[in-house]
Amino acid sequence: MKRAKVTPAAVTNSRPDWLQSAPDPWREKVMAAAFDVFAAKGFDGATMAEIAAAAEVSKRTLYERYEDKADLFRALLGWAARGYLPEKLPPGKFDAEDALVRHAETVLAALMRPESIDLMRIVAAASPRFPEIGRMFDEMTRAASLKIVRALGWKLSKEKRIHVSDYDAFASDFIGLLRGDLYFRALAGAAKPMPQSKSAAEARRVVTLLLKAYAR
Repeated sequence: MKRAKVTPAAVTNSRPDWLQSAPDPWREKVMAAAFDVFAAKGFDGATMAEIAAAAEVSKRTLYERYEDKADLFRALLGWAARGYLPEKLPPGKFDAEDALVRHAETVLAALMRPESIDLMRIVAAASPRFPEIGRMFDEMTRAASLKIVRALGWKLSKEKRIHVSDYDAFASDFIGLLRGDLYFRALAGAAKPMPQSKSAAEARRVVTLLLKAYAR
């Protein structure tokens, strides 16, 4: 998603629908502005002054909340990542295969949002200088999903529907199949992200392939 021009009006009139509502309106306004500036300028090109101007707050106030732009970007990652992905298994009784399909659909829809593609590009560009940003992004996205998939793989194996000897490999295969060629082409700008309307069908296809690979 291209944001060549960043203006205060673009980020203060309304909250983007991809950002979760925050109890603190000031923080919500700053996060929205920060995303627009980082997406338009990249991590290295963005400045705290530009973010403050876009959010219509003082630079001094911004520095009172965030040590530097790396600290602000970490806060943005934390907010954006937690808004998309579940962190726990569904409550109560559930079918593990259906839960895996629903999780795949949720993860795929999150991966293919233009804003997620933008964030991944920014993280990839910033990580060589700020490796902690890459680790944090991985922890908040991939690692959280792996934990859920490992648990679902264990449940499916316990029910003798698949055979899994390495649950880490099972979860890693899940992520690899979900990302696939289309995600990396979208990341490189060679193709458009998959439409959200196709997420359910693609999630079912991926889970079917995964379970066939681990069939007993």
